[in-house]
Amino acid sequence: MIRTILLLNPVYVTLFWAILLNISERNASPARIFLGKFMIFAFIVYLSHFVFYFPFKGLYPYIDPLYQFSSLSVYPLYYIYLRLLTVDEKFSLTKHLKFLILPAILVLIYISEVAFCDFEAFKIWIYEKDVSLGSPGLKYLKITYMMMRFLFIVQVILLMIESSRLLKQYAAKAEQYYSDIEDGKNRNVKILNISMILIGIFSVVIASLGRDFFQQELTMIGIISVLFSSLLFIVGYMGYKQKPVNHSSSVLCPESEIKTPDNQTQIDLSNNILIEKIIHLFEKQKIFLNESLTIVDLANITGTNRTYISHIINHHYHQNFCTFVNNFRVEEVKRIIVKDPSATNQILAEKCGFSSADSLKRVIKNMTGMSVTELKSHILKK
Repeated sequence: MIRTILLLNPVYVTLFWAILLNISERNASPARIFLGKFMIFAFIVYLSHFVFYFPFKGLYPYIDPLYQFSSLSVYPLYYIYLRLLTVDEKFSLTKHLKFLILPAILVLIYISEVAFCDFEAFKIWIYEKDVSLGSPGLKYLKITYMMMRFLFIVQVILLMIESSRLLKQYAAKAEQYYSDIEDGKNRNVKILNISMILIGIFSVVIASLGRDFFQQELTMIGIISVLFSSLLFIVGYMGYKQKPVNHSSSVLCPESEIKTPDNQTQIDLSNNILIEKIIHLFEKQKIFLNESLTIVDLANITGTNRTYISHIINHHYHQNFCTFVNNFRVEEVKRIIVKDPSATNQILAEKCGFSSADSLKRVIKNMTGMSVTELKSHILKK
């Protein structure tokens, strides 16, 4: 009974996130939706583990090829998810299918070898990899199996390298896109990625030892089940919360139309007009009070392009969008403190455009070097 519960833990977790992420709201990002597809493959992997370790020895050999393909596909699928979160606007067969070609080819070879070998010998070999059998087809099957294990290890190593590169790009873009520091920082996706890499490392260790090594080890199965279930839940939860950077830009950037030195005066005039619009929106209309404000919202209001807005803020104010907006929010906090010294952190957050009291405290600390309490004391002394 305990063994069954332990083996089913990661199955339940992946099934839960597969359902939730695939039936999420209509305006869900392509990245979040694709994470749901990743969870389907992860569900197949852990369901296959359950069938392998539970007394279904007659059933598992028939689903083993499906397990092998799912096992080799989860890390390419996760990499595609990271690309959708960071650099790609939407899923494309021509762009992303190439990451799954090699796993598909190896599994097709594996299936053809299973079809031509003695199936009874194959069923024995599934559970006892070191057994010596007379079936000539198993010789080639073992080679293909080792190639698949090698590919799996390479996938984990490449993911560790590539994910770091993609997250750096995401961090730079997010601070230029979101005004909320919680969205601008990539803390959620970092936790998600670390969890996924840990899953990969532990999976490599298990693959090296062989699944048959754990057949009688209830304690080890328990530890692995709890570990994988926890990490998979974190992956699903952080992926559900994480926001992607919007890649689209619907309005033509004025700067792209004005490139020649002869038109430098016109460029300066255009920049000055836009700066005046931005200042009016922030100082008079206080659009920074919208906690979910993004650079696309500002671009739409000013009738220009997010790239152009980002360029103006970067070069004129020497700040990214997130810092620029939060400077106005901090100034609003100071004004509220003067008017109402007893205002709580939650009230300050709600009145000044912060998504939460924690976000308020984090921004205040980053920008002033003081806690909210210290800032209040400093202001009221003046």
